Amino acid sequence: MQIDSFTVLLFGIFIKALLGVLFLIFWLKETRSTWFAWWSATFLFGVLATLLLLVRGFAGELFAIGAGAAFVIAAFACCWQGARAFDRRRPLWLAVVLPPCLWLLACTVPGFVENVGYRVVLSSLILSVLAGLSAVEFWRGRQEALPSRWPVIVLFVSLSLVFLSRIALIDRLPFPFGALPVEVTFVATFNLVVMFHGLLLTVLVVALTKERLELDQRTKAQADPLPGALNRRAFMSRGGRLLMRHQRDAAPLCLLFLDLDHFKSLNDRFGHSGGDDVLMKFVGLVTASIRPTDFLFRIGGEEFCCLLPRTDTAQAHRVAERIRYQFETTTVDVAGSPVRATVSLGIASTETFGYDIDTLIRRADMAVYAAKRQGRNRVVVASADGGVAVAGGGAIGAT
Repeated sequence: MQIDSFTVLLFGIFIKALLGVLFLIFWLKETRSTWFAWWSATFLFGVLATLLLLVRGFAGELFAIGAGAAFVIAAFACCWQGARAFDRRRPLWLAVVLPPCLWLLACTVPGFVENVGYRVVLSSLILSVLAGLSAVEFWRGRQEALPSRWPVIVLFVSLSLVFLSRIALIDRLPFPFGALPVEVTFVATFNLVVMFHGLLLTVLVVALTKERLELDQRTKAQADPLPGALNRRAFMSRGGRLLMRHQRDAAPLCLLFLDLDHFKSLNDRFGHSGGDDVLMKFVGLVTASIRPTDFLFRIGGEEFCCLLPRTDTAQAHRVAERIRYQFETTTVDVAGSPVRATVSLGIASTETFGYDIDTLIRRADMAVYAAKRQGRNRVVVASADGGVAVAGGGAIGAT
């Protein structure tokens, strides 16, 4: 049964117009989501291109072919900018204008419009590159854990390959798949392929936006008011998953328990705002002293935990001692007064206590109390047999 190309084109106009308006509404409701505006322009340019295709024959060849394909290229350029906007990159306005202008300039070359092969090669190259650049933009933002990101990348790669395949099929299939004389069935099929990609893109874009919103909400729920620190809820969820991965790989992990010394007296002397100044300075110092792959959590008040993945006891002790020394020698300006504070640290390792999060934090907490009993401002390593404390302040003790 032959596909009615006119019906397909009309249906395509309706679908693209509907999606363009839908994305426009999404953007007007949340103007910070500028990717919706770009993808609205993508579909609306597609509507204009299809309308010109329908009136071809009532307009001049240069106008129908030149302007129609220019609108398609502009649509793909806007799609690329939508991908950039989604990953919070600035739009490249020249990249929106230049590709359609390049096409229109080619249309002024004598013989170009009349040669279907030339048109197929140039338009396919431009559209394939723009679709590929959209895939690259989503790939660049892959650190953001969004499940729908990879299907979007595959979608754009698929679309890029569709246009590239036209060049390979230029002498084998009718236009628009190749450069042989037009057949209505191939026109309809090609538009169905493009329409399928557009519908799938819409579903995935909405899913991506929803996934980002949920991720932001989870991140906010796990963030501590102090910049650079996560909260206790994040510690329990992330810590458990991290330990499971390390147990599977039989890899070492250390937990540092950090407790600021005499913090209550700081609050009594300078008030809570002064105490917050000290805490923020401490968090900044710890964050600068650990690796990007390590995690700092605020357990409560002046108590913190730090998870050090793939770290043995000796390495963890060097990290803890560095934090202790740097904080001891750091001056915090509180209400115009120079203030110095110290911290006591306890270390518990999976090499000694296994991969149970509750056991690790309990033993590290006991090590901190041992450090407090020994005079504070020191590092204590918990051990299964009562062990010894490795002390930054020069003391030895049991946990």
